[in-house]
Amino acid sequence: MKKIFILILMMSFVISGCVSYENYYKLDEEYLARRQLETRNFDTKDEELLLTSSAQVLQDLGFTLDETETKLGLITANKDREAGSTGQKVGMVLLAALAGTRPIYDVQQKIYVTLVTTKSKTNFGYNVRVEFARIIWDNMKNARTEKISDEEIYQDFFNKLSQSVFLTANNI
Repeated sequence: MKKIFILILMMSFVISGCVSYENYYKLDEEYLARRQLETRNFDTKDEELLLTSSAQVLQDLGFTLDETETKLGLITANKDREAGSTGQKVGMVLLAALAGTRPIYDVQQKIYVTLVTTKSKTNFGYNVRVEFARIIWDNMKNARTEKISDEEIYQDFFNKLSQSVFLTANNI
């Protein structure tokens, strides 16, 4: 009996080792476009000034800073917001009433931001890459995570960051 157990255990290791990870490191088709949307180059030699300006913009936008590490060029932050609109909630309640089910609608969301600065290898200055994501909870306490890929949000952030870098550099 012991020999059979050991044989089965060894066979399970052999079989599990034969799994193919062909597409494990393959990037999705939208990776380059997303990276381009999330990254901007700033012509400055002062990375600390860039991180200070970034933190100020995030705080102006209502984010609470979680972590800041100037030596690594990293800032993480979050903010809580109500999710869903009144129209969505009313529509879901009416639809559920017609169907005789319980309505499910978004209630709360937590928005996360990660910002990283790196020395540019091709241009002068530093690259800033920022990524926005959120967790949304519905009225049934279910959660879902999604990346925020709205181009307008990223453009607005980088416009405000450009202004902040200018103001901070000139002590205005």
